[in-house]
Amino acid sequence: MNLSKRLSKIEPSETLAITNRVLEMKTNGEDVIGLGAGEPDFDTPVHIRQAAIEAINAGHTRYTQATGIPQLREAISYRFKQDNGIDYGPDEIIVSCGGKHVLATAILAICNEGDEVLIPSPYWVSYPAMVWLSGAEPVFVPTKPDKEFSFDVELLKRSITEKTKVFMFCNPVNPTGAVYGVDQTDQIAEVLKDTNIIIITDELYHSMIFDDIKIRSLATYPELEGRVISVNGVSKAYAMTGWRIGYAAGPHKYISQMGKIQSHMTSNPTSIAQWAALAALTGPQDCVREMTAIFKQRRDFVYKSLMKIKGIGCHRSQGTFYIFPDVSKFFPAHVNDYNIENVVDLCNYILETQKVALVPGSAFGSPKHLRISFATSMTSLQQAMERVHSGLQDLYEHKEN
Repeated sequence: MNLSKRLSKIEPSETLAITNRVLEMKTNGEDVIGLGAGEPDFDTPVHIRQAAIEAINAGHTRYTQATGIPQLREAISYRFKQDNGIDYGPDEIIVSCGGKHVLATAILAICNEGDEVLIPSPYWVSYPAMVWLSGAEPVFVPTKPDKEFSFDVELLKRSITEKTKVFMFCNPVNPTGAVYGVDQTDQIAEVLKDTNIIIITDELYHSMIFDDIKIRSLATYPELEGRVISVNGVSKAYAMTGWRIGYAAGPHKYISQMGKIQSHMTSNPTSIAQWAALAALTGPQDCVREMTAIFKQRRDFVYKSLMKIKGIGCHRSQGTFYIFPDVSKFFPAHVNDYNIENVVDLCNYILETQKVALVPGSAFGSPKHLRISFATSMTSLQQAMERVHSGLQDLYEHKEN
């Protein structure tokens, strides 16, 4: 087939594949619990939904500016300043069709064939695909799993070459749940200050920090001025995953080129969703704090449940709604008709025998781990963790024998 060579390195999203499989199993009447999706289980708050209805009734259903309606870009400018300490005007902001879209557009606007993009590992599943689609090459910078996935600054230094164009940075981190405090971002800024490397920061989980950890956006460091694109969105904080609104702030020279790309790819983000996002960002923020408090309770429950399972290695996630246990002691193994050679086999075993869907860490560059999303009800989590405990304990006992 005469297809693009760039597609040869790219596999479909593992997280979406797991979600689709869960939906199929449920459609077939199977009692399956999905802990794979990166999606809050809460309904979008009422005042946001109402704003979308009002937008429809007001006739806001036509094309908008390619980079987003002025009112929303003003609101994003305000939120970045209030929440992140970043001061960008509306002409330095772009609204896109979700955080994934804005990240991909940033990479396309910056990277050329042969450029290198530094990506801390474990990483969100779509980062490498975005880089490959641009013609550039991802270079993975491992973090330290034995130290709560803390950042390895020395390894970052050694990874920089004359081809390095971009550093992609996620904080809080999907999939590990790690949060990089100010001391770590200080060190990263020190490494990058004397380079020309452009920094793309993924801050979609900025509102979801559970413990007393102070963070600082890389865009606030004077020594990095003019080189940082800060990305956020409404999907996670406001339970608006399906609305598909993400946004970025950065120097006009980058944002304008991203707008050029977007004008040819999507024309504009969905008009109605933009008005809903405006209500989210300018309306009461109690809903964000309430959802984060519930996620913290769930985090505590899942962590305690995992620590009761013999053979599990796990750190307590500090942010996001994920936890990333080390399950390498459960394979290789053979139980009944199951040959478990790796973490993918292990997740399939749990799904088929216990009806719980988990995401293998290999999708995130970490073959010893798996990702559990606790963005579901406590009732479902209690049932799911009982099943996971049963399946893994049975497997561990067979392995020991």
